[in-house]
Amino acid sequence: MGALRAVRPGAFALAVATGALAPAGAWAQLVPHRAVYDMSLERSDEKGVMTSFNGRMVVDVVAADCEGLATNTRYVFQSGSDSGAMLLTDLRTVQWEAADGSAFRFMTRRYDDLNLTEETDGKARHTAGSLDVELKVPDDRQVSFKGEVLFPAQHLNRLIDAARANQRMFAARLYEGADAGDRIYDTFAVIGRLRAGTGETPETLETAAQVLAGLDRWPVTISYFPGPDAPAEEREILGGEEVPVYAISSELFENGVSRRVVLDYGDFSLKGELTDLVFTPKPNCD
Repeated sequence: MGALRAVRPGAFALAVATGALAPAGAWAQLVPHRAVYDMSLERSDEKGVMTSFNGRMVVDVVAADCEGLATNTRYVFQSGSDSGAMLLTDLRTVQWEAADGSAFRFMTRRYDDLNLTEETDGKARHTAGSLDVELKVPDDRQVSFKGEVLFPAQHLNRLIDAARANQRMFAARLYEGADAGDRIYDTFAVIGRLRAGTGETPETLETAAQVLAGLDRWPVTISYFPGPDAPAEEREILGGEEVPVYAISSELFENGVSRRVVLDYGDFSLKGELTDLVFTPKPNCD
């Protein structure tokens, strides 16, 4: 059952479904939307740790007001291992991130075979030179991280800014409330060449597919490594290089939507196909 428990679906949800925020104070690029991804097993190596996988993720990115962005995610999947064990997982995540990147709230519940197996609830805030986190669940405690650490929407926005500036690499530390809420990740993104859109104005188009066709996009791969405070036993070195915990590849649009997603865990990889996309109204924040 250990291989099945290794899947971190929350990472996929956070990386591909947060939606893009413009720089602090500017809301022109905020793109509320509802996206559906069908998930399946792309590859499993000879170890056979993952023999089957299928599921669906539904993401609602909501801008209910002009103060921040809410993301509600429901991810249900069934996975099987070489031992014949099957696991039904239901992951539910609610997040809110301030428009200026100052604050972040999160709550995640994971159910395996209808039993609550993981729960995280907390909030985080940027202060002078550090990120301060207050956790309620799984433990009532506080943790802090020194230096610049980005929240999910901040991270995605910086990545898009880097792509627009024709940068080929982007590195940053990320806090997403994952695991027990007490970890950060060192991320490293490789950005491919621009695939230009048609340049049509989205407001004049009728379907989500037409909107995406009009937008610029880039192939992107983001690798996630244990943060600086992670124990040594969590770091894997191969050929003198540190191996990422996982990597996410996708086609990233300038409005923050991703498609053709591949989530690589090393021993196996999953793919996510964007099967439905609806853009929802956004508030007038003039």
